[in-house]
Amino acid sequence: MATQSIEVDYRYSRDQLDALFALARAEDVEKGGRYDARSGAINIYTHPWNSPTMQEESTLMGSIYVFWVEENRIWQVEIEEEFSLEDLLVELGMLEEKAIGRKVHGR
Repeated sequence: MATQSIEVDYRYSRDQLDALFALARAEDVEKGGRYDARSGAINIYTHPWNSPTMQEESTLMGSIYVFWVEENRIWQVEIEEEFSLEDLLVELGMLEEKAIGRKVHGR
């Protein structure tokens, strides 16, 4: 099975989306975390990159893609082979809880 892309419509307030990206940047893989935040996407890895061994063992689980401005929503979830939409929604739920204090669309 190859990478799978699923279109979604997970809407947030601008403040919530800003908080998700701020946390992802604070916990970036280059800082020993599990996220790689770009301007319109957050890549999620299986393990924090807090040591060379963990970085080597870590694999990309998938990515969430965002439309900003008037939409402020996640519009696509890309899932890597061996993972499921449910796996990414669990990760999204953890990110939401840390960033905004509650789950919005995640599990």
